[in-house]
Amino acid sequence: MSQITQTATTKPQKAININFDSNIEINGVTEMIESDEKQIICNLGDRSLIITGERLKIVNLDTSRGICSLSGSIATLKYAKGKQKLSLFKKIFK
Repeated sequence: MSQITQTATTKPQKAININFDSNIEINGVTEMIESDEKQIICNLGDRSLIITGERLKIVNLDTSRGICSLSGSIATLKYAKGKQKLSLFKKIFK
C-alpha cells in the first residue's frame, strides 16, 4: 500500500508591528512596488499597503519569508485592494 502525503501550504501571516522611534516590521510582503523617503508601497498578495511619512527607509526586505523592516516617521497607513501601480506622471518624474 502506498501512502499519499500532502504538505499544507499556508499564506504568510499579514501583520504590522510599529515600534515608535525605532522601526516598523511588516509581515506578508510579496513584492516591493515603490520606495522613496516619503512613500513606500508594498504588495501583500491580494492587497497593497501604502505607507506615507518622512525619512522612510527599507532596512531589510526578505520576500521569500514575507518580511520587510522599515525605519522613519509614519504619517499614514493605507490598506488598498489590489496591486497599486505608479501613475505615468510619477514614472516620468521619479
